[in-house]
Amino acid sequence: MNKVLIFTSFVYNIAKTRIKADEFDCVICADGGLTVAKTLGITPDILIGDFDSTKLPQCDNIIRLPMEKNMTDTEAAIDLAISKGYTDITILGGLGGRFDHTMGNIGMLAKHLDRDKKVCIVDGSNKVFMLLPGTYDIEKSSYKYLGLVSYGKECENLSISGVKYPLEDYRLPNDTTLGVSNEILENTARLSFTSGKLLLIQSND
Repeated sequence: MNKVLIFTSFVYNIAKTRIKADEFDCVICADGGLTVAKTLGITPDILIGDFDSTKLPQCDNIIRLPMEKNMTDTEAAIDLAISKGYTDITILGGLGGRFDHTMGNIGMLAKHLDRDKKVCIVDGSNKVFMLLPGTYDIEKSSYKYLGLVSYGKECENLSISGVKYPLEDYRLPNDTTLGVSNEILENTARLSFTSGKLLLIQSND
């Protein structure tokens, strides 16, 4: 495995998270993410942050950051994971709470959008990826809804089948809600597009 789990300080609907620490090679807590990890009974391998939102704990591997810096603790945790060679990164939380942090965390998906990396954000109700142009098979899962949102400029020639609301060669701009609240009807949905960046959001109410 080459998987890392990063805890942030806010996890929406935490009681419904489906995270198992033994599925990851490393667990990193970004500052207040330590409190979340404790709630789930998970012990981190590395702590990183300015610790403005949590008391500095006893731990052998702590990276202390200045309070005034040009990035969030979550971004620093992601950069740390990548510097250690991890290419499969799951960020727990970071959606909801402060909206500027939410948008910043979505920006992290764009920053690290790379065919050699897999980065996603999850919480108790959502799983969010960002995709480059290509063709993808999306398996039906416990998530009821499938949302597609163009990030930046429009996504061209978007097609999706095996869903309640199929599309074919559609230009999806970033100022529409047409792509939200779809549902996978078959075992697998097929998605493709030829240009742009696409947010894929799997969610439950």
